[in-house]
Amino acid sequence: MVKQGKTEDKIVDLKVGKIDLPKIDVSKYIGRKVKIVSANIHEGTYGLYVKALTQTVESIGKTEIKGSKILGLQTDENGVHGYGEGTKLDLFLKKYKCKDVKDLVGKEVILQSQTSDSGTEFLTFN
Repeated sequence: MVKQGKTEDKIVDLKVGKIDLPKIDVSKYIGRKVKIVSANIHEGTYGLYVKALTQTVESIGKTEIKGSKILGLQTDENGVHGYGEGTKLDLFLKKYKCKDVKDLVGKEVILQSQTSDSGTEFLTFN
């Protein structure tokens, strides 16, 4: 077993395959005003990014429906992480009159939908 934090993970011998997942129609949430409840910096496969999430607009079983926005960060030649003038993150922060990513929390946004590369519609905001 591998310990990670306070939980224990274990290897499970399980055969898996494709299943039909319920499709969620996000159109009824488009145009709704909600507040950003978190804006954190993450590290992923393609580097550092900011992920902002809105409050939950509905819960369907264990699934929480909320808006999300992902904005990339860059690293300069000195190894300093940030964003450049005129980048999507810079313009987003200016739009909401924020000096820091954490200042986004509490800002009101309007939900929109966007289609992923796989054709799934999800909620976002600008």
